[in-house]
Amino acid sequence: MEYTPLFNVLENFNFDLLNHPDFKEDSVREEIIVPIIQNLGYSASQPYQIIRSRNLTHPYVSIGSQRKKIYIIPDYIFEINGKPGWILDAKSPSESTINSIHVEQAYSYAIHSEVRVNYFVLCNGVYFTLYNISKNEPLLHFPIRAIPGYWSQIKEFLSPENIFKNSENIIKKDFGLHLKRLGFDQFEEMIFLQVPIFHIGQLDPNEFTMSAGVNIEDETYIATFDFEEKQFKQLKGKIPREMIDKLSVRANGSRQMVKFADRIYFVNINAKVGKKMEENHQEIFLPLRVNNFM
Repeated sequence: MEYTPLFNVLENFNFDLLNHPDFKEDSVREEIIVPIIQNLGYSASQPYQIIRSRNLTHPYVSIGSQRKKIYIIPDYIFEINGKPGWILDAKSPSESTINSIHVEQAYSYAIHSEVRVNYFVLCNGVYFTLYNISKNEPLLHFPIRAIPGYWSQIKEFLSPENIFKNSENIIKKDFGLHLKRLGFDQFEEMIFLQVPIFHIGQLDPNEFTMSAGVNIEDETYIATFDFEEKQFKQLKGKIPREMIDKLSVRANGSRQMVKFADRIYFVNINAKVGKKMEENHQEIFLPLRVNNFM
């Protein structure tokens, strides 16, 4: 059987250069990133166009009454027929592409109302890391040396023909993860006004949960709010008494669930981003912890 070698977009690159102190971010862009994006099919002209270092007209992301400034201007935005598809930001080999402020900054740019892309990439010459804004962990994270083995996956996500292919199947974004990515998990109190209640579930005798859709800058997120008995009692007068009574019953330790089919009830919530990730068969999400119902 004849062996066909894997395509290597960086076949002519000397990886020893990554250890040289003069090999910095600009070298990563020219020597590593340019061959990758050109071989994906992007160029300086339409229809698959590379836009370099685009400033935002309003460089903030707003959450309620609080604004967070966006400090990053990504090196590349990739447009398909004039529509942004993904962004890429180059870093020097000494800067991390995971668990760092760089991820938070790139995410905040990707979700901005003037950009709104589902994918963003960080590349420091040592690692290539691809993120989906709806997921906590990277979709791809591999050493650049291994790019021949990952090339087909890179094309599956980022080629002009595929970048929008699975957009309809992306799950709704989790609000807790959204806030954490933006750095709002450092706030002990955030006020959410007129949050609709559709249902309340009892997780255990002293733990309750509810979820609601939250609209931020014309984007819809799913927010999960967890709270204890103390906060549950604050719902008296805000939801029907019979619902309070049903959730107060601890029959045989069974969990209770109430749904509001007749109308929607609205509450004001003082909450903070929780610490514990939760997972079900569909997604990973980060609940908010209710300080008080107001």
